[in-house]
Amino acid sequence: MNWNVKLVIIILLFLSFGCEKEDPTPVPPEITFLDGWFSPDQSFVTVRFEFYDGDGDLGLKQFENLGNQEFNLFVDYYEKQNGIWVLKSPIINFNVSENKFDTTELHLRIPFIENEAKKPLEGETEVKLLFDFNADTFRYELFIVDRALHKSNTIVTSDFIVN
Repeated sequence: MNWNVKLVIIILLFLSFGCEKEDPTPVPPEITFLDGWFSPDQSFVTVRFEFYDGDGDLGLKQFENLGNQEFNLFVDYYEKQNGIWVLKSPIINFNVSENKFDTTELHLRIPFIENEAKKPLEGETEVKLLFDFNADTFRYELFIVDRALHKSNTIVTSDFIVN
């Protein structure tokens, strides 16, 4: 083999090992439940959890508020009824004019986190959540979605018992 061919092969080998290949597999965010507690006046619950997003595209910009980007933190509220967890909407108050209870969805927005380098993002956060004051035992299930619409795992909080 002539010298030029050997040199080209060696250079190609160095280039192929020196180039960092991008992982084409999207990385969904991951969350871990840490703890939760009642506010001192028992008007809401605070839930604290850790988050990790491998591709670093977590959070919504203020103008991103339509369709799939209206919310990125999804919360389901469950009450324990006769030993079984039942998905509910928290009752906020009784609407006298319509003669019915007003309920609410608990979906929220995680604000945009600047990350031009597209490095993984990790941290912990707290969210304040409403609950039905008539419930005696309840819990929440939460998941997040990044800007590429990758859904995280779902976490389940500990049980909250109203005194």
